[in-house]
Amino acid sequence: MAQISDRFLLRSNRIRRPSKQPDLARLVEFGRVGAALIHEMSSPLTAASIMLDQVDGSQRDRNLSQVRRNLHTLERYVVAARQQLSGDSQPSSFSLTVAIHQVAMLLSAKSKSFNVKLLINSIGSVRLYGDQVKFQQILSNLINNAIEAYEFSYATSRLVNVKVERSGKQKIVLSVTDHGVGIEPKQLKQIFDPFYTTKHKGKRGLGIGLDITKNYVEQDFHGTIEVSSNPEAGTVFKLKIPLAKT
Repeated sequence: MAQISDRFLLRSNRIRRPSKQPDLARLVEFGRVGAALIHEMSSPLTAASIMLDQVDGSQRDRNLSQVRRNLHTLERYVVAARQQLSGDSQPSSFSLTVAIHQVAMLLSAKSKSFNVKLLINSIGSVRLYGDQVKFQQILSNLINNAIEAYEFSYATSRLVNVKVERSGKQKIVLSVTDHGVGIEPKQLKQIFDPFYTTKHKGKRGLGIGLDITKNYVEQDFHGTIEVSSNPEAGTVFKLKIPLAKT
């Protein structure tokens, strides 16, 4: 009888044994990529909306072409997120100058609506290695923030400067500079924390853009990012990224 009871208990234990726990890291990654995708979708959708609002007889064809490009960018973001979740993301060599100008074009309507001028100072035929869509998300986040820095600014010179320089033979330094309202010193300490935002309550932003940006710079491009700011002079974000090996 005792043997039967022991076998029954052993069988019961096997039945009650919980199934394999889901991979917590994978669930976290799903959540992070999902939040990133929601965040990144906002720029091309906003740009498309602005362009559609500006459609008139003289600008119709040009604006609709820009809308198509913005929606194509959105499609690339979705595809990139799907590849990241499935582990199919394939890094490659890409032109830094082309990537920058595509982002500048994407945000041209928004910069115009804020009366901000984008200045691009690149250095010609430079190539990076990694996921081009992620790099463009990095740049889009930084330029988008720089444009919005002028929302409550009375600055007469409303410029966003994107500058690329070499750092030795193996790296580039990319800076995004604005002369907007700046960031308070106490806020700088938290600027890359997830869900922390300096934007006014009820305004744009989930507080994840710079967290995503830092993660992509460090993990995907093996680079660094730093920020300096003065409430009266504006903000500079500076990236150091290795060049693609030739």
